[in-house]
Amino acid sequence: MFDLFKKGVLMGLGALTMTKEKIEQAVDELIKKGELSQDERAKAIKDLLKKAEEQEKAFADRVSTEVNETIKKLGVITKKDLERLEKKIDELRKKMSA
Repeated sequence: MFDLFKKGVLMGLGALTMTKEKIEQAVDELIKKGELSQDERAKAIKDLLKKAEEQEKAFADRVSTEVNETIKKLGVITKKDLERLEKKIDELRKKMSA
């Protein structure tokens, strides 16, 4: 029952927008309905917060990957590219001075 609840809450509220307060409210509502015991409250909140954090990280990783791929496709110079060019220019200047 609790696993089904977790999936429903995460889908219904959206793991990325779930705050601790929203999770606590949802868990408290289940307790009122008798679907969850008061003893299970802390564990339920902890589990849901952990799942929300995991999904938030996965989303952030996916966005980062997509942004990086788009930057590559567009041919935009990154900070790393610029630093590599600056290093190469410094090396060439040293060679020319010698």
